[in-house]
Parts: sequence; structure tokens; C-alpha cells
Amino acid sequence: MQRASLHAFLLLAVALAIAACVTTRGPELEPRYIALHNAFAAMGLAQVGPVQRASLAEGREARLPLELVAECTTIALFGGQGVRDLDATLLGPGGAPLAKDVTRDSQAVLRTCVDAPGTYTLVVKMAAGAGDVLAATWVGGFGARAAPASSAVVSASAVGTCDSPMALSPGTFTGSTTRGESEHEGTCTSSTSREVVYRFELTTRKRVTIDVNPHFDSVIYLRKEDCADPDAEVACNDDAPHDHDSHLDEELDPGIYYFFVDGYSSEVGTYKMNVAMTDVPTVEEVCQKARMLATGVPATASTRGLYDHLHSGGCGDSAKGPDAPYRFDLARRARVRIVERSNDFTPVLHVRKRCTDTKSEVGCTDSGFAAGEATFATVLDPGSYAVIADGADRDADGSYSVAAEVAPENGQAGIPGDTCADATLLGAVDPAAAGDTFLARDDVSVRCGGTGAPDVIYRVEVAKRSRLQAQLERQEGSHVLALRKACSDVSTELACSASIDHVVEPGVYYLVVDGDANMGMGRFSFAFRLREVAAQETACRAARTLVSGQTVKGTTAGGSDKFVGTCAGSYDAQASPDAVYRIALPARGRVRLNVTSTGYSPVLTLRRACVDGASGSASPEIACNSDGSNVYRAHIDTVLDAGVYFAVVDGQARGSQGPYALEYVFSPVTAKTR
Repeated sequence: MQRASLHAFLLLAVALAIAACVTTRGPELEPRYIALHNAFAAMGLAQVGPVQRASLAEGREARLPLELVAECTTIALFGGQGVRDLDATLLGPGGAPLAKDVTRDSQAVLRTCVDAPGTYTLVVKMAAGAGDVLAATWVGGFGARAAPASSAVVSASAVGTCDSPMALSPGTFTGSTTRGESEHEGTCTSSTSREVVYRFELTTRKRVTIDVNPHFDSVIYLRKEDCADPDAEVACNDDAPHDHDSHLDEELDPGIYYFFVDGYSSEVGTYKMNVAMTDVPTVEEVCQKARMLATGVPATASTRGLYDHLHSGGCGDSAKGPDAPYRFDLARRARVRIVERSNDFTPVLHVRKRCTDTKSEVGCTDSGFAAGEATFATVLDPGSYAVIADGADRDADGSYSVAAEVAPENGQAGIPGDTCADATLLGAVDPAAAGDTFLARDDVSVRCGGTGAPDVIYRVEVAKRSRLQAQLERQEGSHVLALRKACSDVSTELACSASIDHVVEPGVYYLVVDGDANMGMGRFSFAFRLREVAAQETACRAARTLVSGQTVKGTTAGGSDKFVGTCAGSYDAQASPDAVYRIALPARGRVRLNVTSTGYSPVLTLRRACVDGASGSASPEIACNSDGSNVYRAHIDTVLDAGVYFAVVDGQARGSQGPYALEYVFSPVTAKTR
């Protein structure tokens, strides 16, 4: 085709595309551009580079940089409402004019074949009128020269398939899946729709962000190296950030990638796509810029705009959020506590000997004393460490703080409750019991704890036979509780575990909070309650015996709180009055208990002994129920051997009391019913 006739043919294509969209008003050029895109694609042209925009007054001009390859290039321009005449000239790297369009129209088209890749300049002049201008570039078509192997252009006649993908580069693109093929599917949703395939190549690690704003329900996915292999997928997204939009934000290593614009189910249509590719620093560069973490001075910063370089080896789901490394220097062997805090994401703190080496990790944590904290507490040898403030969830970023504290390896004197002599006195109900073993010394050894771990000691004074309960709730590191009669004599130890539940006689006892076998240390809190059993004994002696098939009615209002149940809330907060009943089973059988209440949430417990500790166990509970599906009902259905049992009607947590009806049914278990 001769140059003049080719130019006229391209102008005709532009005119026909615009004629297809004559109802378009104002500066909204996307429908006209999509029509032009489809017309050029049908001619074997492939769009490359971003869509560029300018807004010009009459007589003014704009210079737009174009990155061109050694290929035949078509540049199409059209103006918005108010534009009457556009002139356009393409200048080479040296400033010499290569192509020019001076037709008197609101659109213009240039066609040229360049011999060398480089930065060219498109000069756009508003000859008449004023308004917005859009310019886009295509390659190939009409017997175009083949691009060299190093070219970013995939194919001169790219149609958007794996065999002929379209080139993708930073910028704004528009397209349509209506003429695509239906050969591929992403892993994040089901699709039988048509897809369009793009190709791009990275020579360095980059962060690639692609936002697809479609006129249909889109699905996007990305594959590396092998376009046709579903197992090569590295990312897939549907409905983000909105129902029909799709978003991709990935840090990608060098390589060849294939990007798919697909549709949910069988949906197809047009779309607009924004592509950004930014350089990502290497792990070495990030570690080289690590800031110093000083003891006693919290560092505050944000992970927004940072990258996910450093993964943890053993916690926080590998720590997939953006991260920030710090350098921490320790002059001598000592206890070290480092706390990361954030209200914006789930913090993960990991510590390494060498910042770039995952295998040199010496510790990792994703939990702490309070929500939004991650605490690392241990004994470290002298040296330089990398402390990495990280997050558990991918793309979750925000503000954070990280603080370091150092203490002597063997602790220091003067800590409250550090020795048997200055043990802290616990009240009968002490829901706020808390302490810190980080600065404490190792004064006693417990049977289930770690040798050499620091400990804190509490004193308990028991006036009457009572049930003593204690349970660790929040903590840094890992601790255990030990109850003993003589503080420094391990042979008097009555129990050792993360929780204590024991009936004790009158006297003085010691509750030790010690580090576990892993040298746990740090802040802790535990719930504590000391409950006299005399009130239970009185209530149990007066307990009424239930008769199978009958319903008894009563009220807990105005009564006393004598029993606790495992399903009635945390035991330090249980303070609802209760009533106890006796059950005598003549033989093995099925026991069904059902309680309904008026105006409060009942709790029903079944016990093998009425009084705590009477059967050698502090907790004689067999079953406990507080029916979550009906706040005014609780029930128990179980099989028991012959014997005497006790049912307790209680209330949930604190102050739950009022009228109730308790139904009891017993059915003997025979050979047929077993």
C-alpha cells in the first residue's frame, strides 16, 4: 500500500471508529478510543505504551515523549468536545521531523518506521479550538518490519492470546474481551469467559500494580514463564477492591510474565487498565539501610510504601506483610526484651544474626502481653542482630513502634515478689493479678518449669477450707503456675501447670509464677479466686432429690453463689446465685436435664460430687451447658452409671438470677438401647 493511500486508509479507520461513537459527549474519550482500538486490532496492529492525554488552548502545543522500538509505528490522536483542528509532528531523538499530519480535523494520524529504539517526541498543536487530546501508539500491520529479539514488542500482529500476546508496559490501556479466546481460567474463581493475554518482561525486581476497571465482572491472573500452564500462576484476583473491579499488586522477580484479563462466569466487555511498574530495592539494599535500635528509646515509623523482603522462619504465617529491619547491638550477654506494637496490622517480630539470612533467625513471635503486640524475650550473647518489624498479613501496613530493653542475665534485686520473704499477698478474689518476670531472679525451682528461669512469688492466706483457682491469661513468653505449702521446699508442691484448681485446708500457701522449660520471661496476668467450701457443704446437705418425669420450679434470686461451671464464663467473673439438686440412679441409665428460665441466661452443671474436693478432685464437674441457641434454656443429656450425682442451676457470669423450671428424666440402659 502506498504511503499516501495508507495514510488516507488510517484516517478513514479513525473516522469510522469515531462515527461509531457519535453520541459521546464532553471529554469522555474512552468509548471512542475503544472503538479505534478494535478497528486497529482488526487490521493487525497491536497497541503499545500508555495512552497519553493533554489539554490545550488554541494556538498552544504539548510535547509528549514516546518510547519507540525499531518497528513501524502508528500514532492516532483525537480531540474532545471543543477541538476543531489538531496538528501533529513526530520528532526523532535528535529533533529531526520524521512524520507530520496537518489535516484540518479534530483527529490526526501519523505513520512511520524507525530504525533504532529510543525516546521520540510527539508535538501536538491545537490549531483551532480548545480542549482535551488523547494520543495512543500502535505497532505492526501493513507488512511491518519484524521487531528485533531485544524489543519489548511481543508481536507485530498481537491479538491477545498465549501464542500472540499483546505488549504490556506502564501506562493506561483500554481493551475488550469480546473477541478474545476462551482457553484459560484463574484459580480464584470459575470462568468460561473469553480472555485477553498481555506479556511483559522484567530485567530487575519490580513492584507491578495493575488496576482493571471494567464494564463487566472481571477476573485477572498472572503467570510466569509459561503462558499456558495453570501451575505457573503467581497471582489471581476477583472483585477487588470493588465487586466488579480487579486489582493486582505484586513484587516480581526478573522474568517473563503473562497477564490475563478474563471475566467471571461468561461475562465479557470493555475495560480500562492502569499499569505501574516501580523498582524494588534488593534485600541487600534494604538491610544496608537498617536503622539502629537503641535500648529505652522506642522507634516509631510506618510500613506504608515498604516491601515484603524478609520472611520469618517459624511464626506469623511467614510474615508476609511489608517489613522494616533495625540493627541491634549487644555489648555483653544479657536478657533482651523487644516489643513491636501496632493498631493497624498484626505485628510479627523476628530476630536474626544476619539480616539477609533467614537461616540465622534466633527467634520469632507473633504474640505478646496485649492485643496488637509481638514480644521477643530471651537471653542473647553479645553481638550485632537484625530486628525485623514485620506483619503477618499480606498488604496489611500502617504505623508501628518497636522498643528494646536489656537486663542483667541473672536479673536484679528489689523486684516486687522476687523472693519468698517479700512475696506479694493475693486477695480472696484478685482478677487483676499481674506481674513481670523479666527483671526477676531465679529464686525457686518448680517441677514443671525451666531451670534458671526467673520467677515471681505470691502469698495466699487461707482461713477456712477453700477451693483455690488460678489460671494464666495474658503473658509474654511462656510461664507456669506452682502451688506449694512451703515456699522454698519443692517437696510441698501441690500442683504445677498453666492453671491451678485445688482444695486447700486452712494455712499459708505460696503461688509461684515461673518461666517454663523454654526460659519464658516477661509480663503476665492471671485470674485468681479463693472460695470457701463450707457454703457448698450446707447447700449439699439440704439438696432436694429429683424424681424422674417431674419438673420442679424455683428461683435463684436472692440466693448465694456457691458453685462455678466451666461454661458459665471466666471463673473470676462468676458471681451468680445458684441452687443444687440431688440425683440417685438405681442403675446405669440415660439422664436428661432441661432448665428454662425467665429473663436471664441459665447454666446447668452435672457433678459427681457436691462439694469441691470431696472425691479427691477439686473439679467434680461431669458436664456443663449454657445453650447458645436459646439464651433462656440449658440442657444436659448423658449416660451415667448407678450412683449419686448433683445438678446445679446457675447463671451466666455475674448477676444472672431469677425463676426457673428444671425437668429431669431417667431411662435405664438395656441391652437393646445401648
